[in-house]
Amino acid sequence: MSNLITMAIVSEAFLLLSFFILYLSIGKSRKNIFLAALLIIGGGPLLYFVIDDMNSNYADANIGLGLAFMFTWVYSVVAFIIAIILLLVKKKRDHDSSKEP
Repeated sequence: MSNLITMAIVSEAFLLLSFFILYLSIGKSRKNIFLAALLIIGGGPLLYFVIDDMNSNYADANIGLGLAFMFTWVYSVVAFIIAIILLLVKKKRDHDSSKEP
C-alpha cells in the first residue's frame, strides 16, 4: 500500500512540475486560470482512484487505478514537452529582442 502512495505522490509531483514550468513560460496572464483547470483535470482521476483503492480493497485487479496512472503519466509527459518547448521559444524571443538596437 505504501508503494501505491509513493507512486501517486511522485506522479502528481511530476505533473505539478510540468505545470510549474508552463506557468514560468507563460508568465502572469489570464491563462493561469486555464492552467489551474488543466492541472485539476490531469491530477484528479489519479487522486480519486488512489483514495477509492485505499478505502475498498477488492480481491481483483483495479483496472481503473492502472488507467488513472497511465493517463496521469501521459498527460504529464505531454505537458512537460509543451512546457519545455514554450520555455525555449520564450528564451529565444527574449534573447533576440535584447540583441536588437
